[in-house]
Amino acid sequence: MKCERLIWALLLLPLALSCSEDDFSPSGTSGSTDPFSPGHREAVEQVRSVMIMVSGGHNSLSGYLTDDLYEMADGYLPEGTAAETNAFVVLSRLPVNSLSTTSAPVLYRMYRTPEGMVVRDTLRRWTTEDRLFGGSVLHDALLTVRDRIPSKSYGMVLSSHASGWLPPGYYDNPSHFDTMKRGLTSIGQDLDNSVSVEMDLVDFADAIPYNLNYVVLDCCLSGGVEVAWSLRGKTDVVAFTQTETMADGFDYKKILERLLKEPVPNPLGVCQDFYNYYMGKSGVNQSATISLIDTRRMDALAAVCRTLFEKYRTQISRLDGSSVQGYFRYDRHFFYDLRDILAHAGLSEEELEELDEALGECVLYKAATPFFMNGSQYGFSIRAHSGLSMYLPSRGSSFLDNYYKTHIAWNQATELVL
Repeated sequence: MKCERLIWALLLLPLALSCSEDDFSPSGTSGSTDPFSPGHREAVEQVRSVMIMVSGGHNSLSGYLTDDLYEMADGYLPEGTAAETNAFVVLSRLPVNSLSTTSAPVLYRMYRTPEGMVVRDTLRRWTTEDRLFGGSVLHDALLTVRDRIPSKSYGMVLSSHASGWLPPGYYDNPSHFDTMKRGLTSIGQDLDNSVSVEMDLVDFADAIPYNLNYVVLDCCLSGGVEVAWSLRGKTDVVAFTQTETMADGFDYKKILERLLKEPVPNPLGVCQDFYNYYMGKSGVNQSATISLIDTRRMDALAAVCRTLFEKYRTQISRLDGSSVQGYFRYDRHFFYDLRDILAHAGLSEEELEELDEALGECVLYKAATPFFMNGSQYGFSIRAHSGLSMYLPSRGSSFLDNYYKTHIAWNQATELVL
C-alpha cells in the first residue's frame, strides 16, 4: 500500500534495486552505458502542457517508484524541447544505495530524441540536507518549472506514502497521539535513518505557488473531502483513492499518453485506466477505489453538508460505524464514505436527493471494485462509494476532534466537529 504499500507485498515481491539519479535506466536494466545523455538547457518560450512527476521514494517505496519511472521512460515521452512541445518533468528523491545513504532531491526534464535516445536534462539539484517533503523544495521546484518551461497548462502527479488527513504517525500509532496536543496531516514521506520527515496538508497546499490543471495523488487514503477541499484554488481537479493503494499504483505505462500525448490533459482517462487495471485482476489484487473531483464546484456540497451536519448532529454522534461504509483496514477507523455517513444518520429522501445533486456537481468520476483485498484478513466489501471519504467523529478521539477543528479547512466550512 502507499500508506504503507502492503507489508505483505514487500515481503512476497522482489524489491527492485534503487538507482542513483544518474544511473537511472529504462526497464531497470544495468550496464556501463548511461542511457540518459546530459542534454542541453535550451530556452523554451511556450509549451502546450507540462506534467510534473513528484516521486517521493526515499522510504520503503523506493523500488516501486523507481519501477514507475522505468515504465514511463519505456513508454511515450515527448520528443525534444521545442517551444510547442509538451514537457515531462520529474522531481524525485530516491536512495542511492539504501535508505541509510542520504541523497539529494533533483529536478529534471525527460524527453526522447528523434533517434530514440532518452535524455534527462537536470534543471536543479538540492543538497543532501534537503528533504523533498521538508522545507521549500516542492515549492521552489514548481517555481523553477514555471520559470524554465513557460506553459499554459501545468499538472502534477505525486507518488509517496500518505495517510489522508491524519497527523503523521497517527495511522501507525493512534494511542501515542491521544495524549498529545498537536499534529500534522501526512502527505509524502522522506525517511532517513528511521527519522521520518512528512508534509502536512496545509503545507502541501501552500507549497503549490500557482494553479494547476490537475493533481493526481498516488497515495493511500488520500481520497477524502478534507483533502479535496484543502486543494481549492490550487488545482482544478484532483484524482485520488479512498482506500489504500495497491503496490503497483497507477498505470504508469499509459499515464504520459493520457496527460501529455492527448490533445489536452486527460485526468479522467488516468482514473479510468486505474480502475480498469485493477478490475482486470483477480482475488486479493482486484482492489481499488478512485475518484476525480472538481475542486471549483464544491461550494454546494459544503453548504448542503453544513446544514445536514447541524440538523443531524446527534444522530451522527451516535453512529458506531459498523454499518457505515469504511475504507480502512486494521481497525484504523478514520475514513468512512461521506454519503453513507449521512444516509445512516437518517436523511429523508428529499435530503438525500439534495446531497446527491451536490455530490454530482463536483464528483466527475468514481469507481470501485466490489471488494478490497477480498479473502485476506481485514479485507472488506465496497457496497457504497460516493467518491469521497470523511472523518466520522463518533469513531475518532478527543485528540482528532481538536485537530480537526483547528487544522482542517473542511471543518471550518461545515462544522462537522464543534
